[in-house]
Amino acid sequence: METLQLDLGAINGKINVQIVRKDIKNVHLKVFRSLAVVLSVPQSVPDEWIKTFLLGHIAWIDAQITKYKKASGYNNLSCIRNGSSTQLLGKDVRIYKESSLDNRVETDEKKVCIFLKDPSDEVLTQTLFEEWWRSTAHTVYQTEMDRLYQKVFRKHGVQKPDLVIKKMQTLWGSCTPAKNKITLNEYLLKADVRCIQYVILHELTHLLYPGHTKDFYTFLTIQMPDWKERKKQLDHEVVQGL
Repeated sequence: METLQLDLGAINGKINVQIVRKDIKNVHLKVFRSLAVVLSVPQSVPDEWIKTFLLGHIAWIDAQITKYKKASGYNNLSCIRNGSSTQLLGKDVRIYKESSLDNRVETDEKKVCIFLKDPSDEVLTQTLFEEWWRSTAHTVYQTEMDRLYQKVFRKHGVQKPDLVIKKMQTLWGSCTPAKNKITLNEYLLKADVRCIQYVILHELTHLLYPGHTKDFYTFLTIQMPDWKERKKQLDHEVVQGL
């Protein structure tokens, strides 16, 4: 993995920027809510140009990281605190811990309540929340994938793929046609369902068209004419991009 270190100053200090070389024409700089910074560039861009570009965008990167850190729910779900917030299906929700006779997680439109026999047990708090989050993600993703598969891909003779959920730093999803497997980022659960549907359709389409060819995008547009709007919403609401 190619990385480049930047010094953002006294507050945010030194960070590593992941450099991703792709078969693309434009440059894309993104700061994720996990505080990961990724720069995607065309294959032929020289190292010196990359350094100059990043130095010219230090202030923007620093501002995005500071903004995420100031938000009470900026964390990547790895440090749950009472009263903190996060995104869930496109909405901001508060996370609360409450004393109870048993350990469980309950939720409504505005909050997630973690009931604990011992609310001071931070390890158990984290474990319960992560198990609930992963289970919820699996239910939502599987439901949407099954719906799209039955509606679109079954008639094309595509075998229903296996779904894998994992933590991913820079991707919302990936498709491995050879293994008939689709992997989705568990953090995608933060996004609105419309955005989740877009990511799933994108990955399912790779079962028919492995590369990002003209045929791939034609098929994607036929099945979801507003996919660009959904992608823009995803980039704007869940990840800050430039």
